[in-house]
Amino acid sequence: MIKLADILQISLDELVGRVTPTVEIKIRNFELHQLCQQADNLPDVDQQALIQVMDGLMKKAKFNQMMVGSATG
Repeated sequence: MIKLADILQISLDELVGRVTPTVEIKIRNFELHQLCQQADNLPDVDQQALIQVMDGLMKKAKFNQMMVGSATG
């Protein structure tokens, strides 16, 4: 849940509906924004699976960036 809140750039309280969001979600990609809104309605177990997939993709991208940076530096 924490990573999803980070991705959506909102607090955990906003994510779980404890407080009204104070700012608009800042996802520039419309399709990704729509998917995140849909994911918010998934059962917790499915949300956790989605978070793991997204986290894995982010770690892979960061690793690839580090590898490219070390190869050029």
